[in-house]
Amino acid sequence: MHVFRDRGARGARAAGCAGASCWGERRTRNMLASIKGFWKVCRYGDLYMVLAALAAQSINISVGFCQGFSAVLLPQYTHEYPAITYEQASWIASLGVISNPIGALLGGMLVDAVGRRLLLESIVLPNLVGWLVIAFSETYVYLCIGRFITGFTIGMSTVSYIYVAEITTPEKRGVLSALGPGLVSTGIFIVYFLGAFVHWRKIAAICAGVSLLTPFLMYFVPESPLWLASKGHMKEAYSAMFWLRQNNNTAQQELMEFTKDRKSGETMTFGQKMSLFKRRSVVKPFALLIIFFIFQEMSGIYVILYYAVDFFKSVGTSVNEFTASIIVGGVRVIMGAVGACLINSFRRKTLAATSGLLLGIAMLGAAICDSLNGPPLVKLACVLLHVSFSMVGFLQLPWIMSGELYPQDIRGLMSGATSCCAYVLIFFNIKTYPQLENLLTSNGTLYLFGGFALLGAAYCYFFLPETKGKSLTEIMKQFDEDKKDADPEAGYVKEKPADEGKPVQRRHSAGAAVSLEKRPSWIQEDCKKTYRE
Repeated sequence: MHVFRDRGARGARAAGCAGASCWGERRTRNMLASIKGFWKVCRYGDLYMVLAALAAQSINISVGFCQGFSAVLLPQYTHEYPAITYEQASWIASLGVISNPIGALLGGMLVDAVGRRLLLESIVLPNLVGWLVIAFSETYVYLCIGRFITGFTIGMSTVSYIYVAEITTPEKRGVLSALGPGLVSTGIFIVYFLGAFVHWRKIAAICAGVSLLTPFLMYFVPESPLWLASKGHMKEAYSAMFWLRQNNNTAQQELMEFTKDRKSGETMTFGQKMSLFKRRSVVKPFALLIIFFIFQEMSGIYVILYYAVDFFKSVGTSVNEFTASIIVGGVRVIMGAVGACLINSFRRKTLAATSGLLLGIAMLGAAICDSLNGPPLVKLACVLLHVSFSMVGFLQLPWIMSGELYPQDIRGLMSGATSCCAYVLIFFNIKTYPQLENLLTSNGTLYLFGGFALLGAAYCYFFLPETKGKSLTEIMKQFDEDKKDADPEAGYVKEKPADEGKPVQRRHSAGAAVSLEKRPSWIQEDCKKTYRE
């Protein structure tokens, strides 16, 4: 018996050693695979694409500052100036939104004229001026002027989603676009945190300094190759694409398709260009996004954002309202990162519908708890769940999709028009919230927000188009009247090319399949002289 027991013990130890050895080998293999994967990212250009996307999305930190500032400004300002009325306080909050539509429309018109990169660099002007006016304001009027000017930053910042959509591959577009809302949440959290300890004038000065970050970073990254190609700057477009992909072959393939699209666009008459705005591929996505934005605003997402401190005071939680706002900011940052991870794993409409359903249930839970005079911590938990679930689909998806759903030829203008309408809705929502709360009470507004979130979830499930993993051209084809040979980028039916049917090598970031059979001479000469693998 002892012999067998000893043998069993030795066998168990041997098995344990073998298991440990296997585990160590697996860990080593995983580590080597990670290093190899990182090398591939660096070698084949994904790293440069990610860095360019981060540079463009850095503007959203300033957007977060603008959106979250009123939540910490109002309690401090009304304490310093008790004579400020409820109506004046609502104007301080909403004036940061009322100029958003103007900025979005202006940005939409300029982005196709001056380029994505230059516009992102130029946003620093209204941002810096607005924050400095706020920091040195001595009267209520100057404070409102400063809030109005900084609102231009929020409106014009939507160009970052266009830039990211045009420089990224379909596989990486979702997660890199989702960085925008995540960085907005980071900016909001920073402002909320500073608001609990720092005077609002010093916070405004800090925000002014941070506004210089985006132009500094954008100096080191190229212009969108797609925009350069549309303007006929083909050599510059190739250089930009090579920088992003770090691969001659890939850059050549993608620029060939840009050249073809540019030539097609040059043959269009004025009437054909005007007809671009009447296409189903423009009208339908515009209507779908506007309805999505209506449900988003009426779900209470931006009310909690702009009135965080006052909202928690009116709802009545046992936690200090400043502390609760900091918790909300932290939750937004964490869930923004979670949402960025999920957006590459799940379908867009699935994420949006699930997010709307869960945040609606959470808000109704807070309303029911308030009706039954339940524990304040339960109400706080429900509100935090509402914020969490909004960050995994319902908040960021309409902004991301506004840079995906429109044809290339008018993407900038239509994205700006969509953002303009969305910011009008946000302004209406923020400006009327105090009156709505007085009319329905805080409990009634919770029920209203929860009901609209549930309706929005149903809308997303049944009507929202799917864009995950699809190239921009494939997305366009979902809205075409005839889906035979229509080119959604050019706006009219094209003849079949003679070399149709040849093997497709790779899809570029704008989404078209490219053949390697023919290469323009300017690409071949430029490659031989300048770039060699």
